[in-house]
Amino acid sequence: MRREPKRLVAGIQLTTAAAVLYEAPGRTYTTISAMTLTNTGATVADATVHLVPTEGVPDATNAVLWARNLAPGESRIVSEAIAQTLHPGGTIQALASDDDVITMVASGYETVG
Repeated sequence: MRREPKRLVAGIQLTTAAAVLYEAPGRTYTTISAMTLTNTGATVADATVHLVPTEGVPDATNAVLWARNLAPGESRIVSEAIAQTLHPGGTIQALASDDDVITMVASGYETVG
């Protein structure tokens, strides 16, 4: 097995609809090592983050952060996601209360078996 470090989400701005920001490739288990949200807008905005299992949908059962307020210029480490593992086909999905004001960056390790 190989374990490779990887940028999982490279500075993507969230929208008001849940979107797939990363999907674990086939035969690959992904462990999240870091995840940060930053409000680049001028007003308070909310962010929600889901770690969705294979063939699942983003809902309350897989949310690791729910409608968390971020002030303008505030960054938040999403500690709830750190050390979580996605199975092949699992996804990181997120949304915000406003389009293009919250940016996500995430890193981790892909283990290919």
